Amino acid sequence: MDLPNRHLAYVPLEKVTRYLLNLGHPKGWGKAQAFRRRGYDEGNISTMMEDLLEVAHRQPVSGMRQTSFGVNYEIYGVIQPPVGGDLLVLTVWHIPTGETVPFLATAYPQERE
Repeated sequence: MDLPNRHLAYVPLEKVTRYLLNLGHPKGWGKAQAFRRRGYDEGNISTMMEDLLEVAHRQPVSGMRQTSFGVNYEIYGVIQPPVGGDLLVLTVWHIPTGETVPFLATAYPQERE
């Protein structure tokens, strides 16, 4: 199954700047470290946003979960960060109750040790 209305999906700028790349975030600092190790930073935020959006546009949904706020859709995909070759990411896209446009809720870099 494809993400519903995937052609309308978007990545909120604040999700990237205040969470996924924020080393000072109490919950997201580990993700920030991983994404920064792979070359994403303030100088290429739009590239990171485009890379994550491509996952929603090209990959099938691997799981979904109804929440009290709407539906979350999990999608795995491989992105090509600026450093270190391919990176597998788990992205979570949210569609709020009563709405139809998905947005990125979070992303988990799946670095292999």
